[in-house]
Amino acid sequence: MTHKHNGFTLVELMVTVAIAVLLLLIGVPALSSVYQQSRSDTNIKTIQEALTFARAQAVNYGREIIVCPYAASPCGTDWSKGLSVYTLNAGAKRVLREYQGFNSQDAIKVTGADAEAKISFGADGMVSSNAEFIYCPNGASSASRSAKLDASGRLSEGSNGLSCG
Repeated sequence: MTHKHNGFTLVELMVTVAIAVLLLLIGVPALSSVYQQSRSDTNIKTIQEALTFARAQAVNYGREIIVCPYAASPCGTDWSKGLSVYTLNAGAKRVLREYQGFNSQDAIKVTGADAEAKISFGADGMVSSNAEFIYCPNGASSASRSAKLDASGRLSEGSNGLSCG
């Protein structure tokens, strides 16, 4: 009596694994751009959330609220290190919220009159001038996202594909 064995031979298994590896080698680089787009979207939303929070706090407290690059001293110079939202209380920095730093390979460019150093929301929720935050994952302009802040303190989505250089 002969028994029929069900299963795969070693050759069939090796061919299947080889095909799977080839498909992964072709597909993974394409996922890199999807990952960059996703990271860019997520991080520009974080920046928008920080600015929205700061504006709301300025109106709620009825005093100036400042958003600047994270640092131990009042403000840093590198926006990619994170964001700090604070107010000055009797001359001392009172931190309201801090946001974690972004990927060290990414670039953030901030344009506007005083925007490179800090964004200050007045008690009425307005800022002194327009500003734009441009986020470039891995410095790639093709996946960049931006957020625009107008003088009234309102946020809007900016253009995509802008240069951080």
